[in-house]
Amino acid sequence: MSYQALARKYRPQRFSDIVGQETVVRTLQNAIEQKRIHHAYLFSGVRGVGKTTVARILAKALNCLHGPATEPDNTCVVCSEITEGIDLDVREIDAATYTGVDSIRDLRDVTQFHPARDRYRIFIIDEAHMLSVASWNALLKLIEEPPPHVVFMFATTEMQKVPATILSRVQKFALRKITLEELIARLRLICVSEGIEADDSALEMIARRGEGSVRDALSLLDQIRAFSGRSISAADVATVLGLSDTAFFARVVTLIGEGDHARILEALQEASESGRDFKVLYRDLLNFIRNLLLVAGGANRSLFAASPEELATIESVAGTFSYSELLRIANLLVRDDDTVNRAEHQRLAVEVALLKAATFPRLRSVEEVLGGASVGTGFSRSDPAKAGPHTQADLTTFIQRVQKSQPLIGGYLANAKSSRNSGDRLVFTFSDTYYAEAVSEARDVLQEIAADVYGLPVKIEVEATEEKPAPQAPGQTALREDPVMKAFQKHLGGEVVDTRRSK
Repeated sequence: MSYQALARKYRPQRFSDIVGQETVVRTLQNAIEQKRIHHAYLFSGVRGVGKTTVARILAKALNCLHGPATEPDNTCVVCSEITEGIDLDVREIDAATYTGVDSIRDLRDVTQFHPARDRYRIFIIDEAHMLSVASWNALLKLIEEPPPHVVFMFATTEMQKVPATILSRVQKFALRKITLEELIARLRLICVSEGIEADDSALEMIARRGEGSVRDALSLLDQIRAFSGRSISAADVATVLGLSDTAFFARVVTLIGEGDHARILEALQEASESGRDFKVLYRDLLNFIRNLLLVAGGANRSLFAASPEELATIESVAGTFSYSELLRIANLLVRDDDTVNRAEHQRLAVEVALLKAATFPRLRSVEEVLGGASVGTGFSRSDPAKAGPHTQADLTTFIQRVQKSQPLIGGYLANAKSSRNSGDRLVFTFSDTYYAEAVSEARDVLQEIAADVYGLPVKIEVEATEEKPAPQAPGQTALREDPVMKAFQKHLGGEVVDTRRSK
């Protein structure tokens, strides 16, 4: 018999075989037991957590000759054919190659016919988010009012791409990532079944690299078994997967803290010469940064998956940074995670991400940034002599960033009566209530920009100190109170300084 990959060999065939999705399984079994079968289901989640597997098992449970049953018997001809993918009444469709509206129209025609043999005609549509808008529109009416013998099951990794009109007509089940402990237990069970001896540390390394996906973890186990045979050690896993060591990451993070761009590039060159996968390297770096944050945050040591030697290295590196500095570096690196994953030139993407992080090696806390470490008072535009140089520069940076994305609001901030810090807050004071109201309305956007500039959450507060205007001529007073003029002032800025009557 030809070799069968572990991910296929150990694919769950019953609800009880599914790992980590107890809520979904219980809901579906209760629905079958109570004869509350919905006409359309949508299973979402990251790759390898069991979306299509759950759909197949549900199809077997509904069409089993001894069902509908809460568990398929996997012995009748219907269950066997669904497992093999040859049941005429249960069709699996890959939406990535089935996007044409004509194909969906053909599918709609097929649904009008009763099943050839089974209880339900079932359509399992994988990667459903790949369907075009026209295809979804063609399916809409059918999903809303399908024939009683038809059941749709959609599986997708990107539920946000499924139209809202479809989401409102299906039962949605979000499958969660498998926990590290559940994944390790599954790997250990399969190793016992296959006669493989594996260290606990080796299984943990494989499970971590699986990132919550049973299929990915089993594919890695297959690859490592081909290298190691029936005895797998942590060293074997590190060799096959090219896992980066803790000392390397300690060195890289230290160089980021020092802002040493040249040596960062040298370190990445060494990684390239040793054949390391840059996407994997970046993920491992993020995990190292997380460990630094755990140490700096005083987390329980049970949260660490590291040897005593590795933990000592992590603690040593964490001690060279403040907590806010680590947050800033982590924030910068996490932002580029998606870019690294999608980049065609992953090495360049990693280089850019690390060099960006190294641009801000020693950021002060918000209090220091806004108030200056050596200055105990806040910064005020009305008294610039009291402001430390870092404070003034950083407030200027913030206002410049606002002016780029929100020119009108940025102009208001630049002309505030005073600006000061109060702990983790920026307080702007205006003598004009219109300016104050406009800035208040943009508070959410301003706080996002402030968090981006300073690397920590910052609250924006607005104060208004309405000053009594100097006595005005009757014409000027009337013009100031004119609703149109008020609207112009609110949205465009400016003030009435003089009025002249035409002669």
